[in-house]
Amino acid sequence: MTVVEIAERKGRWRALGFLFLAALTCAVMVVVRNDPHNDFKQGLWIGVLAGCMLNLLPIKRWLRPNDAVLRLLEDEGVTANRRTSCIVGFWAAMAVALLFAFASHFDPTAGAGEVGQVVATAGVVCAMLAFGILELRAGR
Repeated sequence: MTVVEIAERKGRWRALGFLFLAALTCAVMVVVRNDPHNDFKQGLWIGVLAGCMLNLLPIKRWLRPNDAVLRLLEDEGVTANRRTSCIVGFWAAMAVALLFAFASHFDPTAGAGEVGQVVATAGVVCAMLAFGILELRAGR
């Protein structure tokens, strides 16, 4: 297998992994919202969200700058896809925050913890979905 083939295979798996992590983050969010006073579940949500946010960074490329496969995996297209996915995540978080602000006029019982969790989850999940979809599209 050549370096290019290895990079293409890893790129596809990375994109599918991002889509899986986005679904996992949503599932953890549902579990946390069903039992908001369980510290373990809150910690699990924070851990999954932090892991997802770190996955959006090119940490492997920073740690191993001379690896040939990682140089192919982190090209200009991937950098542009990361930038686009972070923009999508930001706007998704802003949209959800505005929806909560609007909804609070009709039902003021939503707590700050719930709002923060939903806004953070929406931003990260949308960023991860955007990155995964853009990478799968680029791999075709």
